[in-house]
Amino acid sequence: MNHKTIAIFLAVMMLMSILPIFFSGSSKYSNEDESSVPLSAPGFDTIAGSHVSHELNSIADGLSIAPQGVSSAHYLDVSRINGTPLESLLANLIPPYEMYNAKVSKTFYADYTNEQSWFQLHTISPEIIAFDYWVSPTPYNGYQFLVRITNDYRIGNVVGTPMMYGPQKNVESVIDVLSGNVKKSSDFDHILSYVEMGAEFQRVDSITDGFADQFYVDLKKLADGRYSRTVVYLNPSNSTLENITKLQANSTERGIIYDVTTDGDITKVEITSDVMSVISESWV
Repeated sequence: MNHKTIAIFLAVMMLMSILPIFFSGSSKYSNEDESSVPLSAPGFDTIAGSHVSHELNSIADGLSIAPQGVSSAHYLDVSRINGTPLESLLANLIPPYEMYNAKVSKTFYADYTNEQSWFQLHTISPEIIAFDYWVSPTPYNGYQFLVRITNDYRIGNVVGTPMMYGPQKNVESVIDVLSGNVKKSSDFDHILSYVEMGAEFQRVDSITDGFADQFYVDLKKLADGRYSRTVVYLNPSNSTLENITKLQANSTERGIIYDVTTDGDITKVEITSDVMSVISESWV
């Protein structure tokens, strides 16, 4: 399963994830309504034991319960991109409605270097159990694991806000962090200290093919209808810095506003323009 691909964001944005198992590549967020929710679907309270309760409003929130060793991660506020150009652009990152028979409003995904090491977080509405599962015989730290797929390893959910989803051993590792028994990931703390949270889409990655040691990228719709894209590089290469300088030099005539700042090993580039200019502007 290849989680790192080149040429996304209309052949510009890099290294977007092809998500495992349920992510089919087409969003059903906007064309499903409450009438399709099973009338008899039970609520979360029908699942015994502890339930997840954790804020999920940014990539930082997701990483705050991720175990150490994250190689890449992304956050997407599906509800905020509904009906915008970003919905089609980021469709592959939106879980299909059939995953829960409920709308997914926010999603977080973390990947590790091991192929089986990943987990996801999903905020759903309504909070119902409308999918097939069987309960793992032994709770983990009080949490019930709902098994949904059994291949070489079990994949399923732990119920709550947000829902945890992934291979059982990985979800249990997240529970360890959530419970305070294990330290959270600090893999991207430095680069994220230069980021203002609040964008609809956010991504961090350490697999960069040499253009930097790490990068952060986000996309955000502004109040005036324009869009912004922020890229933060950790130790960018000389060729990356040269490319940024060249693009900034003629940006005004192309209708793109550039704001470039450097602080030690960090270079931050924020551009503002119409949506197509923002997503098609080169950044490596």
